[in-house]
Amino acid sequence: MIQSEQFDKYTVFNNSSCVVYTCDAEGRITNYNAKAGELWGIKSNSNTNENFCENWKCHYSSEEYVPHFDSLLAPLEFSKLLIHNAQMVIERPGLLPIIIKVNTIPIEDNHGNLIGTINFSFFGDDQNNMVKEPDLKTKELQDRNVETIVERPDGSRFYASVNIDPLFDEDNRITGAVDVFQDITYIKQAELALKESEGRYHNLIQSLDTPLYTTDAEGRVTMFNKAVAVLWGREPAIGKDMWCGSYKILAVNGSDIPLAECPMAVCLQQQRPVHGEEIIVVRPDGSLRNVIPHPQPLFNEFGKMIGAINMLIDITDMKRTENALRESEKKYRELAASLERKVEEKTLDLKKKNKQLESSELRYHKMIEEVEDYAIILLDKDGIVQNWNKGAEKIKGYKEEEIVGKSFSNFYLPADRESGLPFKLLQLARDEGKAIHEGWRMRKDGSTFWGSIVLTALHDDQDRILGFSKVTRDLTERKQAEDRLKEYANQLEFQNKELEQFAYAASHDMKEPLRKIQFYNAAVIQNQANVLDEKSKDFLSRSLNAAKRMNDLIEDLLTYSTTTSNTSNFEEVDLNEVVEEIKLMHKEEIEQDKIQIPSNKLPVIHAIPFQIIQLMSNLINNSVKYKHPDRTVYIEIKANLIKGSLIKEENVEPNKQYHHISVIDNGMGFDPDYSDKIFNIFQRLHSLPFIKGSGIGLAICKRIVQNHHGFITASSREGFGAQFDIYLPQQL
Repeated sequence: MIQSEQFDKYTVFNNSSCVVYTCDAEGRITNYNAKAGELWGIKSNSNTNENFCENWKCHYSSEEYVPHFDSLLAPLEFSKLLIHNAQMVIERPGLLPIIIKVNTIPIEDNHGNLIGTINFSFFGDDQNNMVKEPDLKTKELQDRNVETIVERPDGSRFYASVNIDPLFDEDNRITGAVDVFQDITYIKQAELALKESEGRYHNLIQSLDTPLYTTDAEGRVTMFNKAVAVLWGREPAIGKDMWCGSYKILAVNGSDIPLAECPMAVCLQQQRPVHGEEIIVVRPDGSLRNVIPHPQPLFNEFGKMIGAINMLIDITDMKRTENALRESEKKYRELAASLERKVEEKTLDLKKKNKQLESSELRYHKMIEEVEDYAIILLDKDGIVQNWNKGAEKIKGYKEEEIVGKSFSNFYLPADRESGLPFKLLQLARDEGKAIHEGWRMRKDGSTFWGSIVLTALHDDQDRILGFSKVTRDLTERKQAEDRLKEYANQLEFQNKELEQFAYAASHDMKEPLRKIQFYNAAVIQNQANVLDEKSKDFLSRSLNAAKRMNDLIEDLLTYSTTTSNTSNFEEVDLNEVVEEIKLMHKEEIEQDKIQIPSNKLPVIHAIPFQIIQLMSNLINNSVKYKHPDRTVYIEIKANLIKGSLIKEENVEPNKQYHHISVIDNGMGFDPDYSDKIFNIFQRLHSLPFIKGSGIGLAICKRIVQNHHGFITASSREGFGAQFDIYLPQQL
């Protein structure tokens, strides 16, 4: 129930989107809003004398006509019951019947006396609310929130969603109602912002100079901008034109393309973008435009295609430019042909002038004609042979009368002539003053020789080219020697690869006994039934660790046997970490023999990691192996950066920076005469029985250093230790 002093508060429903009106205690209508007038078909605030409602005719779902005094609203005046979402059908003059929902709340004064009602009715403009079929029994209505604008006492307003629900007592009698107002201002503002954003998007599309349009998933045009309408020469009908707005479409060969097979149709049918397909758009006025479309399907957040967007690139002007370029090329070819004729005329003129020069060149020819080891000839500026000497006849096989006046290109192999090599060399001599080249040349009898030629440009006083001198030397014997050397190098490389494969196979076979050692030792130490003292267990553990280290070493050798200096295996290697790793591997021996291995701050180098570990390990092991019997082993490792010019080795690059790494010990040393032999494979420095070794450790060191494009040297005095110096390039 609503108290009378609260009644004025409900005047806010004058702005409501639902039907709102009030009645007095006798059921006379006292006030109604514009929505009620729209429902009843009368103007707002018009006088009305009707009771309970102003509907023209009312029905229940049984289609039975109901007088106003028998309607849902009348009993409320006597029972004070609240009505919630009761369904009625009303008729309006000249309009279709409509289904409404009725909500009525009684109003009492402070003494509980009924003084009137406030009534809410809901209906919509949706076609679904119109009664089109005579049977209303199956028509259902759904509850909905009522949106309205609420005005506060300070005059401010907000959007609200209104829901009114009755309250019942234990006997299922209505005792009141709950009226829920929900502030939906933020939602409404978001809706307005969305509409504004959509407006900006539409304006942006319209402002673009690029032709653009969209369709729905069935291909109906949903939007287009001015640029595409200009391109088409017409404006399509929104929601009716299919696929595009073109009057007609042609393929580049002039054949018709049905609109249902255009790129946009293919995009929608196959749900994929279409690129690079050129079409011709025919306008209604018959004009043509060359176009490349770029249709792209559009999907919603669930992955369902909802339409497509198509951007059209007008390339008509570009096509016209291409046609103009073709025409220009045709004119250029005609001009080139004309120039060739002029060149031929100039060549004839030069030949005449060359005859005049022959007398002045007589002494020159006499001077060189007796030379037999070199072919010395004079060419005009077009490469025509002007003279001949004995050396040319001996090397090339032509007599003077057979070759003078002919092109020097006759000396080149057919393949070189086809590639234009002779005239490329002439052009190089023009540009650089000289051209030097070596290659196979052809004699008169068809045999070949390896010739080294020097072409030199000859100029007059005004620096204009008069011709060329050409000196040729037969270097066939040298070439054959080089080829034999190259063949030997290839054979040597092949043999090295075979040796690497042999080393790989041999190292691989070494792993089998190691696996058995590891297996049997592990079986003994893990068998709980074996009663071993701690010392035996320690020996077994050391044996397993030694087998593991040996296995790791074999693995490294296997990798090393298949790896040379491939730069893809190079990476940053910290020598400090390498030395520490080697110390850890030999920890027991170092502690037992009190070996000292000091090192300063060592560099990070670009190298193959396992090969560098092998290199440093071999050098340290070598120092330990050849230790002096009267001294504690002392091995110093140091490094610095030096310039290549300070290294006294062949093939060193003097301007390059090198890492200089030194390993210095206080061992037995060796005879300096062995400094060069020490790195030969199977070379041993001492034959003492207590010194064991295979004689390949230092040979491996040298190969590792060579793999890194570096150098290694050794120096020593017997009884005063040894020093190994390694030089590795800072950058490869």
